[in-house]
Amino acid sequence: QQRVFFCFPLHNKIDGSAMTGNGELKLVTPEELAKHDSEKDCWMAMHKLVFNLPQDFLDDHPGGPDVVTCLAGKDATSDFEDIAHSDSARDWANKYVVGYMEGVDDEIKAAGKIPKTSELGGMNGGGGGGALGVLIPVVVVVLAVAAYFVLKA
Repeated sequence: QQRVFFCFPLHNKIDGSAMTGNGELKLVTPEELAKHDSEKDCWMAMHKLVFNLPQDFLDDHPGGPDVVTCLAGKDATSDFEDIAHSDSARDWANKYVVGYMEGVDDEIKAAGKIPKTSELGGMNGGGGGGALGVLIPVVVVVLAVAAYFVLKA
C-alpha cells in the first residue's frame, strides 16, 4: 500500500460556533455535524473531534478543496488515516478543532487534537490491517495453488 505524506502550512485557529463561551470544546451531535456540509460551511469529524475548516484551509489543502468538501458534515477518520497524513498535517488540522462528538476518547478530548501517528496504536483508522492484513494474502496463495493443481490435472 502506497503511503502519502503531506506537509502543510500553519494557520491560526478560527472561532467556531461549537466552542463554548470560555473556549472549551462543545459536544456536537451527528445531526449538527451533518448541517455543515458545504465548501462555505465545512465541518468534519476525525477521531470524534469536530473541525470547522475555513476557505483558506480548503484552498491550501494539497489534494484540493474537493477531497475535503466531499466529506463535509461526516466522520472522515478512516479517510484521513488511510492517507497516512503526517504529524505536520495533523498539527495543521488541529488548529481548527471546535468540538467533540459523543464517545470521544478521554485523552483525545483533553488534548483537543488528533493523535500523532506514533500515538495511534490500536485506535481506529488506517494503517495496520491486523490479522486480516495477513489472512487475505494467505488465502490468495492457497487458492492460487489449488487452482494450479486443478488446472494441471
